[in-house]
Amino acid sequence: MLPMNRRTFLRGSALAAGAGALSLTACGGQEQSGTDPQPLTLRMPGPDVAFPSPFTYRGGIGYLQASYLYDTLLWKDAAGEYIPWLATGFERSDDGRTYTFTLREGVTWHDGEPLTAEDVAFTFDYLAEHADQLAPSVITVPNYDNLAGVEAIDELTVEFRLREPDWTFEQFTGAGGVLIFPRHIWSSISEPGQQQDPALLVGSGPYRLTEYEPGTGANLYLANDDYFLGQPAVARIEHRPVDDPLAALLAGEVDQAGGVGPGTGLRPQALAPFEDRDEFEVIDAPFGETVVGLYWNLAAGGVLAEASFRRACALAIDRQMLVERLFDGKAAPGNPGLLPPSHPYHVPVEQYEHDPAQAEQLLADAGYERDGADGIRRGPDGEPLRFELLVSNEQPMGPVELVIAELAEIGIECEPVAVDLPSFHERLNSGQTELSMTTFGGTNTDEQPDGMAKVYASTSRSLQRAQGYANAEFDRLAEQQRATLDESERQELAAQMQQLVAEELPMLPLVYPPLTTIVRTTEFDAWYLTPGGVGGLVPGVNNKHAFVTGATTGGVS
Repeated sequence: MLPMNRRTFLRGSALAAGAGALSLTACGGQEQSGTDPQPLTLRMPGPDVAFPSPFTYRGGIGYLQASYLYDTLLWKDAAGEYIPWLATGFERSDDGRTYTFTLREGVTWHDGEPLTAEDVAFTFDYLAEHADQLAPSVITVPNYDNLAGVEAIDELTVEFRLREPDWTFEQFTGAGGVLIFPRHIWSSISEPGQQQDPALLVGSGPYRLTEYEPGTGANLYLANDDYFLGQPAVARIEHRPVDDPLAALLAGEVDQAGGVGPGTGLRPQALAPFEDRDEFEVIDAPFGETVVGLYWNLAAGGVLAEASFRRACALAIDRQMLVERLFDGKAAPGNPGLLPPSHPYHVPVEQYEHDPAQAEQLLADAGYERDGADGIRRGPDGEPLRFELLVSNEQPMGPVELVIAELAEIGIECEPVAVDLPSFHERLNSGQTELSMTTFGGTNTDEQPDGMAKVYASTSRSLQRAQGYANAEFDRLAEQQRATLDESERQELAAQMQQLVAEELPMLPLVYPPLTTIVRTTEFDAWYLTPGGVGGLVPGVNNKHAFVTGATTGGVS
């Protein structure tokens, strides 16, 4: 992406600076003409995203729900282009160390107080001060160490000063995607990560949270009729817990199923009831938007910390077989360099093609002898290669069972342990694992290779981080690419990052499952998949731009 100054930012979005009235067009079954249109309601499956504040929301789906309540400086439209949101544009200094954002006039918080540059400056200062309070599941966290200062120049102008250039600063993972919250609500709160009072959820966003059931995923969002872009096209968004989203969609209980989440990856036969039916649309993303990863906890030490052991495991697992057996070929095998082949920064790396004999030889050479052809391997100390494989109970067991069977063929025994999603995250965060498996997004985002740092950097707080992995060379490359404004130079650094993690293999990408979302179009037909995702990691169809405008084209006024 070319650097955007304020002029190109506005021209590229075909927008005029400043706030303006938003014209809503008719969509689907929602009649916009007439004197008394019926309010449009969208019903979504849960899941539980935790308390949707900027400090505690859970993962990408939680970020999307929090974005209903809180706005950001920038956003993305249906073309995947950054567009003005709270900001009408920005300027970047020639040295890449100063960004000046201009805000819209007339924006107010849900309680009627004006939103000003002071609130934006407060948001960044407060987040930096309370960084230890942020849940690990919060995905939009700027590089506070590089932020030298943020200052409100006047009511509508805020200036950010960086210590080093940072190409991500004008993206979702920099300043652009940070949820802006009000100073008058949070300035007196010393422990934001402990708050669970819905009365605190005062934002400037297009919706207000009016019903919230902790731990269930049952949330109700009603339109903010005073929204600065005009009354949202979708008046009501219901998130409700359902046991089987596909069955609920067929039964008319929800308007969407599939998409992102721990269970990403619908098998082709699951789509049959929805195909060739006018009331449904099947939206497919390119393979590589999400990945199922196998993790070893290097911090546990012993054989888990040995690269040769991890390489043996990789050689034992037939990733192409996972594609065929689990998804009837409608997926792609995982790439040990993380970035899928469709990503423009992808480079060839060691693939560890399926070779159980070589895997057995690696283990034998390392001193792990086997008790007979079908026995478990033991180390020089006599301890068996027996491990717990932790998964969330929302993770489909198909890949888990196949991986366990493949490892058993070379004498490694794994016992699956499925826990609820909050417990899974808690154990990951505290390092209480040996092996684990999870699904996450962002592998094909336009914010790569910076997204690789969320997985492999020693400083990462992300729940998808490679557990116990610390490599000074990777950290250096990650920091260098972030400060590199030249895209060709950044691409060279990305190649080195991929080759390094493929060699050390702290996490094995197993498969890029299909990312398919099925939506009901009879009431709302403006669903779209945002290219590159929103929030830097979320390749879903629940873009609030569509819910606000009711359209799949155009920006905002």
